[in-house]
Amino acid sequence: MAQIIRVLLAEDDPLAQRAVAAYLSRTRDIELVATAADGVAAVQQATRLRPDVAIVDINMPKLSGIEVTRRITVEPVDSKVVCFTALGDDLTLSRALAAGASGFLLKTDSPGLIQHGIRAAFNGDALVSPQLVTGLLRAHLQVHSEPPPDLSPADLRLLGLLGQGLSNAEIGEKMFLATSTVKSYVSRLLTRLDLRNRTALAARAHEWGLVHEG
Repeated sequence: MAQIIRVLLAEDDPLAQRAVAAYLSRTRDIELVATAADGVAAVQQATRLRPDVAIVDINMPKLSGIEVTRRITVEPVDSKVVCFTALGDDLTLSRALAAGASGFLLKTDSPGLIQHGIRAAFNGDALVSPQLVTGLLRAHLQVHSEPPPDLSPADLRLLGLLGQGLSNAEIGEKMFLATSTVKSYVSRLLTRLDLRNRTALAARAHEWGLVHEG
């Protein structure tokens, strides 16, 4: 039986809160354990319940979603966070990743994608809304920076695949590596590049022009 993923929903809009709660009620492996209508309540609920994953609206009263993310992704709470917003932009995405978010979704994304984002965060993977990624890539196609020269061809290949949103197992299949080996390489790259999570690695891969679909 699949492990139940305990989720906190921090969302101040009652309609959005009810809609997401309805999405999650249709799944067998995701349990909504609490809701919060402002940032302070979100931190309090996360500290009390220590959910596996928190869906956090970026724009909330009393305390911003960015600050909520910063506070609950570290000990003693150490929850994974999927940021949730009506309008995404480059700066907000960057701030969310820097705060420790494991995913970034738009409120216009499908219920299935929201569920997938929760599962990805729980499993140590990451998911950014395809709508947002497409827009950011279109805006930045001509402004790639260069990766550090000490990264090996294998490192660059792995980063490119990670930037496509592939899981460790999928990357392993393409690179003929064990999943555990891929996980070790990802951890090493996080340390070497001083990044917090896979989402930040994926963003860096796009920045360096390493992502080639197909």
